[in-house]
Amino acid sequence: MIDLWRRWTAAFDTAVATGDWDALRPLIVEDATYTVSGVPFACHLVGVDAVLAGFRRSIAGFDRHFDQRWWFGVGAREFGPDVVTARAMGVYRLGDRPLLHFSAPSLWRFRDGKVAMMQDCYDLAEADVQAALAWLAEHAPELDASYA
Repeated sequence: MIDLWRRWTAAFDTAVATGDWDALRPLIVEDATYTVSGVPFACHLVGVDAVLAGFRRSIAGFDRHFDQRWWFGVGAREFGPDVVTARAMGVYRLGDRPLLHFSAPSLWRFRDGKVAMMQDCYDLAEADVQAALAWLAEHAPELDASYA
């Protein structure tokens, strides 16, 4: 499962870099879901079209406004027969402002070798999530990370 997850994350990074979200279609099931919880941009997207449109929207409204963006999984592990968990870590640079960084426990469920479900669970009790939201309010309140 870890190798399948690594292929997915590499393809996702390529889609972020190129803007070609349709390249992810062969890697995701038709009825895929993506859920983000615990933050103002929380969402629950159902279906490959909604998930890909959500990725496109969030990256365009948020990530593309930064000078540099790094995303990586920390502590990836197989959790059950078709599940990978990891802490998704994001680090962003915008001009000479302090770095923005945050992380969330994340889960990917696979079916027939494709992504079937993704979930990012931000915890507002965590200091790095609080600091990231405060950073956004102070340094870039116009950015919109929402998926829907």
